Amino acid sequence: MSKVGLYWRLLQGVVENPRYYYFVLRRSAYDKTARRLAQNDLPENGTFYPVKLDLHVIYGCNLRCKMCGQWGDTGTYFNYDTAKLKRELKLEVIEGVVQELVPHGLRYVDIEGGETFLYPQIIELLRMLKRHRLFVKPVTNGTLLKKYAGELIDTGVDAIHISVDGDKEAHNFVRQAEWAFDKTLEGLEAIIVERERRNRHTPLIHVSFTMTRHNKSSSALKLCEELAGKGLLDVLTIKSNPIWVPTAKGEAYNKVAAQYFGTNGLTSWTGFAEDYGDFEEEAKEIAQTIRRLKTKDYDFFVHHLPSIPLTEIPKLYTDYNWNLGRTHCSVPYLEPTIDVDGHVYACNLFMDEPLSMGNVNEQPFLDIWFGDRYQTFRRMLSEQGGLLPICNRCCQLTEH
Repeated sequence: MSKVGLYWRLLQGVVENPRYYYFVLRRSAYDKTARRLAQNDLPENGTFYPVKLDLHVIYGCNLRCKMCGQWGDTGTYFNYDTAKLKRELKLEVIEGVVQELVPHGLRYVDIEGGETFLYPQIIELLRMLKRHRLFVKPVTNGTLLKKYAGELIDTGVDAIHISVDGDKEAHNFVRQAEWAFDKTLEGLEAIIVERERRNRHTPLIHVSFTMTRHNKSSSALKLCEELAGKGLLDVLTIKSNPIWVPTAKGEAYNKVAAQYFGTNGLTSWTGFAEDYGDFEEEAKEIAQTIRRLKTKDYDFFVHHLPSIPLTEIPKLYTDYNWNLGRTHCSVPYLEPTIDVDGHVYACNLFMDEPLSMGNVNEQPFLDIWFGDRYQTFRRMLSEQGGLLPICNRCCQLTEH
């Protein structure tokens, strides 16, 4: 398909849903806020109202992906007891928060797990969020999409984010399940069939591929060749920014958190504890692979994150201190996260209960958002120069 044809397909999506531009323009709000933070240009109450809400609705997952900070090789969810792992974020609690925030400009909601589609009330949740005219994007491994395809499209959900780790061989290796790739493709096919049956251009199907030490850069090329011409997706994002935290940086973060919150031994970062210092040659190969991908035409958009010159890609893996010139994180000012137990977090990646800002089962969300603990977190971030020791490879920083 020509580039004109691709742009026309996205334009059709914009006509059907004006917020379809989400994947292209969302970054602007975060960049603008980061600039204001750098200039200490904040409202009198110290923050803005949230524009995006992240919901972690369930702990359980049907895969054990090697790189996952939850259920991967060093994942932290293995430490949770059985009773905790069976919990779910209550639908009525979510709606209460949404009703609080929509009048103040909430626009986007991401839904995550565990595996999002293991949440028993996922369809009811999507319907409720769409009733509030929000841009809604569930994040999934794709293996359960076939079961929900028709209902999913009928909810009016705007986009689906599916993570894939390469061609069939690479993906199944990383996901530690020989059936994972086929199930995901079956799910994509089912979504496309039901979308066409209803003459819809949404949900936008967004597949992401992250290059890590667990897959080879060549598997990105094989993936594109596998998907090309099948019409199974709209956007493919190739990411050269795996989330990783050197142990020394994690320990430094624990000291900073202890200084401001009196915490002891935070562990969420240990799910991403890794060092890519020996990865320089592989990183050069990744840069070459992305350069080759940029020269090809597919029937879906292919773009690379983070938006940096390809010559700088090796630094992403070998120089953790390099922050890509991003000096301030906007997430604590724009994007709260609520976990399965109702805890609210200022960071949507590193979530430790001792750093909960409050619990929506116990108090109104906005009391938490403007409360003392959130303000202390923002002050901590500001006094540490805009970033914490574990921030430099967080996707929220490198992609926004």
